Amino acid sequence: MILIVKRKDYKSMIRKALAFLALVTMFYFYYMYMSNKFQQDNKILEDKLDIKTKELEKHKNTKIKVSRLIYNEAENIVELLGQNKIQSVSIVKNKLLIICDWDTDIEPLFIRYGVLALVKSTPQNIKIAIELKFIVESKYDI
Repeated sequence: MILIVKRKDYKSMIRKALAFLALVTMFYFYYMYMSNKFQQDNKILEDKLDIKTKELEKHKNTKIKVSRLIYNEAENIVELLGQNKIQSVSIVKNKLLIICDWDTDIEPLFIRYGVLALVKSTPQNIKIAIELKFIVESKYDI
């Protein structure tokens, strides 16, 4: 029978400790590298999000300006024609539609809009359609 007695070899223990230490430092540096990379990616995404929100705010402000512009123009038309002669004012598709009494003087609209005001006269009422595109282009300051 052969009996082998193993002694603790300090060199192998040192090699194992160094290998373990190298493994731990490698994981530490990899963790630091990945955390920096994720921070940079998050910063880029935040910048893109800020740009998008600014664009949305600008778009929202533009929509509010255009709606106020159309509303003011409708008020001006009502004042030109006389409020008591107007039956209804509405927006249909891309046109501002004004329905007024048949005896309304629509000459001020012809002076203001010319041929761009589409007019249909019936025995009951007069229908006037003005394109919103024309109103916005003529009044909106970019």
